[in-house]
Amino acid sequence: MIGKALEEFFIRIWVVVKLTLIFWLLALTGLFVFGLGPAFKVVTELYLEHGFDYKSISVKQAYQIFKRDFLRANIIFGLYTSLSLLLAYNLYLSVQIQGLLFLVIDFILFFGLTYLMTAFEYTMIFDSQFEISFGNLLKMSFISNFISFKTYLKLLFGIVLIFVLTWQFKGMILFGLIGLLQVYSLSVTKTWRLKVEEQLAE
Repeated sequence: MIGKALEEFFIRIWVVVKLTLIFWLLALTGLFVFGLGPAFKVVTELYLEHGFDYKSISVKQAYQIFKRDFLRANIIFGLYTSLSLLLAYNLYLSVQIQGLLFLVIDFILFFGLTYLMTAFEYTMIFDSQFEISFGNLLKMSFISNFISFKTYLKLLFGIVLIFVLTWQFKGMILFGLIGLLQVYSLSVTKTWRLKVEEQLAE
């Protein structure tokens, strides 16, 4: 019983490590600037399809997905990165100014940044799971945070916690960050994704 539990634990750890290494390999292939978005999409789709079946997760399939979704994933990544940088810059300017009004603006901008972070996760997950137009993909991703606010809080808390752990243990950046991030995100959003799948099937 204990042996089986340990085996399952190490399999899960290996899947997280394997997904993260595949991410960095693909990101490097795209010279990082054009590789981060598609690599993120690949990791999401691989785990969504294979789960913890580590033998089925292959570099060959990863490259196939990478090439297939290269343009679309870069557009998604570029859009969210641009919006995040815009909000981050405005937040930086806003915190320099004192006053109640600017404190409110700081809060709104900070909430906007966290909202974009979770919306990006939803976009990558939905794009990996469903055949959907780009416009509807963005709409569904943006409204998901409000429709399932509990899931939004779980997702946000988990993402922040993973980044804090990564800050404490720098080795996770190379061997665990992305894999752990997507395994957690897909697990937390599972119930909501099943509801979306039912609605799309109607």
